[in-house]
Amino acid sequence: MKLVTVSQMQAIEKEADAGGLTYDQMMENAGQGLADIILGLHVGDEASEIIGLVGPGNNGGDTLVALSTLAAQGWKARAYLVKRKKDDLVKRFLEAGGEVLSRENPFEQLAEAIEIADIFLDGIFGTGIKLPLKKDVAEFLSEVNDVLDGLDEPPLIIAVDCPSGVDCYTGEVANEAIAANLTVTMAAVKQGMLQLPAFEYVGDLKVVDIGLRNDLSSFTDI
Repeated sequence: MKLVTVSQMQAIEKEADAGGLTYDQMMENAGQGLADIILGLHVGDEASEIIGLVGPGNNGGDTLVALSTLAAQGWKARAYLVKRKKDDLVKRFLEAGGEVLSRENPFEQLAEAIEIADIFLDGIFGTGIKLPLKKDVAEFLSEVNDVLDGLDEPPLIIAVDCPSGVDCYTGEVANEAIAANLTVTMAAVKQGMLQLPAFEYVGDLKVVDIGLRNDLSSFTDI
């Protein structure tokens, strides 16, 4: 298991892209790996219900790839778009049978989806987030936490790459951060995750292979 800083991970991905493994393919591999881990959890006897918070960046893309895979396998998959437009990945998710919560009373719909979900995917922010959070995002995360805290049986919370509100470089945590039961991180563990207070928000930790070659100079030097 590799341990990297956020800047080291960015350098690794840049070298991989220059070598032919595109950012899009890394995202595809990350999302498929995430879906495989979720399928391996065997939540419930039948196809489960999942709600994903989908951010505007690569983490949101990873989340959409995973949600599309699960929807295609019969899961009830819903997505709540956080500052993300309906791009090709969103269209693919809809074509696979997924549901994007409408913009009419969206948070009310999100709260209802969280209440009945077996799994909650936090795919808003990646490892590049810097604190403090912007006011609108902080308020949104706080409202989501209020919903989760009010449930007798909350869904399993899975963070995609890094829990939203956690700085994976310094280990600092926003007051509004969503604490995960499981963090599925991509390619390598980021050092900030193992520092306090971040470590208390990560939960169990699994690493997904995104297709990086072992002989990448930026990877082997670590």
